[in-house]
Amino acid sequence: MKEGKKKKIKTDIILKETASNYVRLIGDADRKARIMLLVNSLFLTLSVTLISKIIADIPYNWLFASILMFSNVISLFFSIQSIKPEFTSAKNDETENNILHYKKCNDLTLEEYRSQINSTLIDDTQKMDAFIKELYFYGRLLNMKYKLLKIAHYFFLWGIVLAVLIYIIILIMFNRQT
Repeated sequence: MKEGKKKKIKTDIILKETASNYVRLIGDADRKARIMLLVNSLFLTLSVTLISKIIADIPYNWLFASILMFSNVISLFFSIQSIKPEFTSAKNDETENNILHYKKCNDLTLEEYRSQINSTLIDDTQKMDAFIKELYFYGRLLNMKYKLLKIAHYFFLWGIVLAVLIYIIILIMFNRQT
């Protein structure tokens, strides 16, 4: 009897820790996305200023500033998508049938929700299944967020590298001409 209770406690602890870890990682992904939004917005403002202010001073200056702007806009797009990664509004049967999923509250009245949550809490198998489904969707959400952030980071990094290289080439070519 004691071993069964010990096994159940360990399972509960593992599920609870996994859920809190997923929630923490989702929060981390959102913080990283906000940082990317801030940095890319600053660089976008800087590149627009470069194009409008010093385009007449150095020929082809628009080239590196345009690359910087383009990469920042693409990076901004993917950063924003990582904060709200749902591209479509298509309903997923697995999500719709999970009483623990946050969207379920909108679909049901309070009485319907209370009835379904009570029936889920009574049955241990149903309870475990609902919790496992919720963990699965946390994992999918987390995976989508980090994939989008990875794309945003790549565009940001390679946009800056390419813009700096082109700027150096422009400076070298301009200095040879004068």
